Amino acid sequence: MAAPPSDLRVLVRRLASTPADQLPRLCPVLVGHVLRCGGPLSASPDAGKGKDKGAETPMLVHKLRTHITTLLTGRNASGRFAAVCLIKAVVDVGGWEGLRAADPWVRGLISVAQKIDPLPSKELAIITLTKIYMLLQGYPTLIREMATPTLPSFVTACLQLAKSPSTPTSVIDTVASSLSKLVMLYPTTLRPFAGQIKTALRPYIAPTTSDSAVVPHNLRESSRRLFVLLSYTAPKNGSSDEWVKSIKAAILDCHATADQIFRGVVESWESSTSYRPQQIRNELDPSGGGDSVDEFPSWEGIQSGSERLVGLLEFLAEYLDNPTKAPVTVPVGELLDLTTRLTLVTPPTPGSEETMQTNPSISRDEKAELWTVLPDIHTAVLRLHGSTLRRLGDSALPLSTDIIDHTVRVLSSHRSNPSVREKVYNLTTPLLTLAGPTLPRLTVDSLTPLLQQTCHDILLSAGHLDDTPTPKPAEKGKQTVQGNADAFLSTPSTTPVSLFAPLSSSHLASATSLLPLFLSHLPQTHLSPDIRSLLDRTAILSSNKPAMLASVLHPYKDTRGRYYPSILPFLVQKFGKDAEVEVVRSNLVRAGRYAQLNADEYDPSANLDDLLAEKQLNDEQEDAEMGEAFEAQLQQQDITVEEKREKKVVVSGWGSVVPATNGAAAQQQEGEMDVDDVVEEEKEVNPFAVTVKETETTTTTTTTTMVKKRAASPLKRKSSGAFDEVEEMTKVKRVAVATVAVGQKTEEHGDSDDSDEEGSVQIDMSLDDEDDEEDEDEDDE
Repeated sequence: MAAPPSDLRVLVRRLASTPADQLPRLCPVLVGHVLRCGGPLSASPDAGKGKDKGAETPMLVHKLRTHITTLLTGRNASGRFAAVCLIKAVVDVGGWEGLRAADPWVRGLISVAQKIDPLPSKELAIITLTKIYMLLQGYPTLIREMATPTLPSFVTACLQLAKSPSTPTSVIDTVASSLSKLVMLYPTTLRPFAGQIKTALRPYIAPTTSDSAVVPHNLRESSRRLFVLLSYTAPKNGSSDEWVKSIKAAILDCHATADQIFRGVVESWESSTSYRPQQIRNELDPSGGGDSVDEFPSWEGIQSGSERLVGLLEFLAEYLDNPTKAPVTVPVGELLDLTTRLTLVTPPTPGSEETMQTNPSISRDEKAELWTVLPDIHTAVLRLHGSTLRRLGDSALPLSTDIIDHTVRVLSSHRSNPSVREKVYNLTTPLLTLAGPTLPRLTVDSLTPLLQQTCHDILLSAGHLDDTPTPKPAEKGKQTVQGNADAFLSTPSTTPVSLFAPLSSSHLASATSLLPLFLSHLPQTHLSPDIRSLLDRTAILSSNKPAMLASVLHPYKDTRGRYYPSILPFLVQKFGKDAEVEVVRSNLVRAGRYAQLNADEYDPSANLDDLLAEKQLNDEQEDAEMGEAFEAQLQQQDITVEEKREKKVVVSGWGSVVPATNGAAAQQQEGEMDVDDVVEEEKEVNPFAVTVKETETTTTTTTTTMVKKRAASPLKRKSSGAFDEVEEMTKVKRVAVATVAVGQKTEEHGDSDDSDEEGSVQIDMSLDDEDDEEDEDEDDE
């Protein structure tokens, strides 16, 4: 085994050579030596047995423990104080060996807490014993040997200190904190002391100025926590019922206190839990409480009553903040009923008529005092709502609308109070995170004062807002000798209001963290354009990167479907080197390029994957439409050819309509058009008249008709059929040439003098030999 550490050897030597009266001054040095000797103190004594030099370490550890025991059981108070300090250090680094060796020290520490030692020694002994009892949890054998026999004596010593009038509040705070840690670990052992603990700590739950002593904030919190955790001591499965019973009793105490301090107004609240307000005697001052064991201390006056009500609301919040032994049923209806009643009482708005109907039988001074205590009461209500959200988690979603209503009402009533605004911001953050995207339009519209006030605070702190009122010059007829000389100046003051109303760092941090949530967790379609532009302007001027990112990722689209300009250029200009900004910029640029290539409307709210998928779908639809259009075109061409084949007239080179004779009877039997009807309609046409209309159509029709006639003729031999086909094509060509010639000559005559345009007829008497031959061939057929 290695040589013992030098710290252990020096520690033992100093304890042996230093007088007990001088040890308290050396406690920091001695504790430092102990903390550096964790290895030897946590090693087993049998590990160093042997004849080598390493056997010195167990011997030094034994000497150290012997010196500590001697100092703890000695008659010198200074020595006992040093012993308590060393025991705490040895227990922290000694592990299981240190706990096992602390068995004789536990009773000595309890005797220090019970003796007439200085209060620092008693307080340190309570802390050391609490640490030992907590470390014993992992060792059932040590619990049975050390904790079970000594814990009742320790609780008794603690209650004696708590009940003593001469005990400072700091020591009582230590006692309450120690018992609150042990009640969850040893509920069965502390069960007989539950009633005594409640009686001893009840005055510190909701103290008032009517009490004889001032209770610090730390003692209030530790006492409330211990009071709530005493439900662990209920037998078997009764902890849940005990917890519900206690919280409902606290709610009734809040209502009883509110009955007294709200007697100056006529409340419009109606209880949803069948609570009936008590009858109040208006001739006496408001008062409450009592001297019995189960009642809180008595109080009198509006100020004391408001302090009692605020303390009870914070007490209710402790019920929701601390764990329970078993699942419990939270009385959500009773809590919301109480908070609704408290938030409906609002002070009158300056410069306007009172919003609350007041009780004429109550003095004006009492009403004025009530208006001054309302901010503290409403702040406690907001703190209770925050505890409710933390305890219920996602299950608090149905309560979000009511809590938002209470929050906005409190902000509207106390907008000039920075403390209230900070609490409103802290509560709105989890509210929007939980239920922001699901809020209806009416609820989002009600948040407008909150959004405006948040932007106001941020811009004011950033130096971009100056609300200094412009002093008005006095009228000439009303100027007096006595007055402020600055009032005659027409120029406004350049001193910003932020110098006179600075905001705390926590206030500014709450507003700054809330601003991005307005852009990311609220339905942007429910915001007005003015509010959205205010949020964007505040994010840019305050250089709030999360808010600017949220604005870019959640573009604003008005009711007509138009997208407002993005603040991406400002974001890139200020935070262009950040990785997240570069990712957003590159993706939006690529998405915009794809939208331009497709000539579609670019939707900034869609991501890149959605745009690519939409592009692929559009391409597939375009291919399908092109295929359908091509097939429809082919079908239309087939139909056109068939329709042209159905025509039974031939236009000759004279411009007259003659019947098609070859195969007409067969086609007429198939249901096609009769040529005789056409001949009868056109028999009055002058054969010498020139017709220059639809030349190309006539040619095509003639060609189609001739081909149709050939198809309707009887079958012949192959050679004969080929000869007939050539002959038919020649005839078609001659007719087409004659028709074109007629059209060209008509155009030439149309360009003649104007004297021949009206009433003149141009007759083309030029005939070709080929036309005569064509007529002779037709007669032969």
